Amino acid sequence: MRKWGLGCCVALVLTAVGLPAPAQAALNTPITPNPARPFTVYAHRGGAGLAPENTMGAFRQAQTLWGARGVWLEMDTQLTADRELVVMHDDSVDRTTTCTGTVISHTLASLAGCDASKSFPGWSGGFESIPTMRQVLTEGKAAGWRIMVEIKDIPLEANFDGGGKKVANVLIPLIREIGFPSDRILIQSFWPFALDQVKKLAPDIGTVFLTSSSLPGGPAGVGILATLNFVFSFLRGYTVSSPAMDTIDLSLTTVAVAHLLGRKVVPYTPDTPLDISRAFRIGTDGVITNRPDVAYTVHP
Repeated sequence: MRKWGLGCCVALVLTAVGLPAPAQAALNTPITPNPARPFTVYAHRGGAGLAPENTMGAFRQAQTLWGARGVWLEMDTQLTADRELVVMHDDSVDRTTTCTGTVISHTLASLAGCDASKSFPGWSGGFESIPTMRQVLTEGKAAGWRIMVEIKDIPLEANFDGGGKKVANVLIPLIREIGFPSDRILIQSFWPFALDQVKKLAPDIGTVFLTSSSLPGGPAGVGILATLNFVFSFLRGYTVSSPAMDTIDLSLTTVAVAHLLGRKVVPYTPDTPLDISRAFRIGTDGVITNRPDVAYTVHP
């Protein structure tokens, strides 16, 4: 995940409504971390620091190594020209595969020969095809996977859908057709309208609101505040708040605000022992990380 969502709109809404009473209370309450609480690891793109991102090889490796510890497999999905969902982060296949062009300009058949192991030179697993969401959901259902799927609705990208409906209208029926358990899947996005459509079609599936610590043209670290994410998630009914780890107000106190509002907090993407330990110390409910091996070393 990267980029931004409705940052300016979020800020305006929260400025207008103010903080809800539970959030105000949290800001005035002494907070201490609870070392016994659950701390969940989400393998970002399947663990992009350890395997070719968003590939079945990455997902299978992460599940084999940490499935018994409750690891979740985080991934991204995009629509092809023939309205098939594939697992891909960028709006083009250039960076991570041996093919070129935008995802939305390809049919599923034309992507069949693309080698997605390009992003991880020396990968011992050999050729990695671009997975389909059908493939992930089918194997994942049988193997007990827990998955977090990002709908890639990013302004200015080739597949951007301002209404937020196109991917959800394919993804949710696919989840239902395959029968993937709703308690083992979360759907995330930077674009609130995509999450709203998910909630409309599948209120039993949890949603995750992503926000960035930087905005286009602005300095690093002064994007959307974590507090704005937490309160906006509360107002819109999203299950999990996921601000960037380097968001300037992400702290023990603001995480406590989110918890009082009934939101879980899972920042992205701390990869070092220092950052992962900090995420734990400030009370987050887990981390989305490229290095699940590091996360499980720091918090076995």
